[in-house]
Amino acid sequence: MPRRLKHLRNVFLFVLAGIMLIGCFGFGQWKISGYVTDDADNPLAGVTVVIKAKKTVTVTTGEDGKWSAAVAGDEAEITAVKEGFEFEPVVVKKASNKPVTIVGRPKLTINPASGYYEEAITVELAIAGDYAIYYTLDGSDPTAESTEYTAPFEIEETTTVKVVAINRVNEAHKQELTAEYEIHDPGIIKNGGFESGLDHWHGKSSDVQISDAQAYNGTYSVLATSRTETGSGPRQDLPADVLEVGQTIKVSAWVYYDAEGAPDERVFNLSFQDGDGWQKIVIAGSGTIKKGEWGLIQGSLVIPAEVDRGDAGVFPITMENPRIFIETSWVAEVDPAKDLFDYYVDAVSVFIVEEGSGD
Repeated sequence: MPRRLKHLRNVFLFVLAGIMLIGCFGFGQWKISGYVTDDADNPLAGVTVVIKAKKTVTVTTGEDGKWSAAVAGDEAEITAVKEGFEFEPVVVKKASNKPVTIVGRPKLTINPASGYYEEAITVELAIAGDYAIYYTLDGSDPTAESTEYTAPFEIEETTTVKVVAINRVNEAHKQELTAEYEIHDPGIIKNGGFESGLDHWHGKSSDVQISDAQAYNGTYSVLATSRTETGSGPRQDLPADVLEVGQTIKVSAWVYYDAEGAPDERVFNLSFQDGDGWQKIVIAGSGTIKKGEWGLIQGSLVIPAEVDRGDAGVFPITMENPRIFIETSWVAEVDPAKDLFDYYVDAVSVFIVEEGSGD
C-alpha cells in the first residue's frame, strides 16, 4: 500500500476511534449553570441543586447563589433543596445556553419527616422570611400562645408535632404542618420494628418474611410461616458482650394472627436461649393473644447460671450465643392448625434492667 494511502487510513482510524470514545465515555457533555435566589431576588447560598440528566449530578450554591455542572443527555431536570424553602423544578433542553434561575419561596419544613424511629430524634423546624414558629406536642392546634420554636428539640416517645408559622408583618400569612413520630426503643435488640427488612433476624425452625399486611407500628412486621414445632419463630442473636448471668432482662413483643382454623386465643412466649439446643431455653415473657387482635407478650427474666432439665441433666449458661425468639407455647401433642399456624410479630424489645433502677 502506498505510504500516503496508509497514512490517510491511519488518520481515518484515529478519528473513528475518537468518535467512538466520545460516544462510549461521555465526552460531549454540555455545561449547565444558573442561580438560586429567594423571591426578593437575593442569592441563596448552601442550596443543594440536583440535576437529573443521563446521570444525576449534585452541586451546592456558593455565597453568590451560583451553581454549575457538566451533564450528558438531551435534557436535564433541575431541583433545589434547602430547609425553609420551596422550589419549583425546572427542565432545560441541551440546546439552551441561558443561565437557569431557580426561585425559592418560604415554606414551613420539618426534619426529620414523619415516620417510625427506633431511637430518640431531634426535630428541626424552619421557614424563610420574617416568621415566628410555634408548636405543640400534645395534639392541640398551635397558636401564638403556644411554645415558640427557638432551637431544635428532642422527641423520645411517640408524639404528634403540630406547627404553625405566623408572619410577623402580616399575621394573616401563616403556614401549618403536622408530623407524626412513632418511637419504639428496642433496647439491645436491633431492627425490633422490622422497618429495615430482616436485618439481624432469622427463622428458628420456620421461614420468616417481611410483610406490610399487618403492622403494630411503623409499616412492616415479620411473618412466621412453615413452622415445624411450637418452639419456632423469628429469632435474633443478642450481643453477648453486654449480657451476663444474674442480670435481669425485660422483654416485650406484639403478636397478631388470624389464620383459618387457629384457636380464638393462644399463649405465646418470648424465650431466652443459650446456643442451639432446647436444653437451655428459658421463658422470659408470655401473653395470651386473641385471634384477629394485636396482643402483647411481656415479662422479665433473671438470667440463670444453669438450667435443670431433670433426668436430662443440668446445663450451664455459657453466654457464648445468647438469643431470643417468639414462639407458641409448648404442647405435648401438636395440632398443626392450633399450634403451628402463621403469625406476625412487631415491636420487639429487650432491655437490661440496671440495679436500683426500679424497673
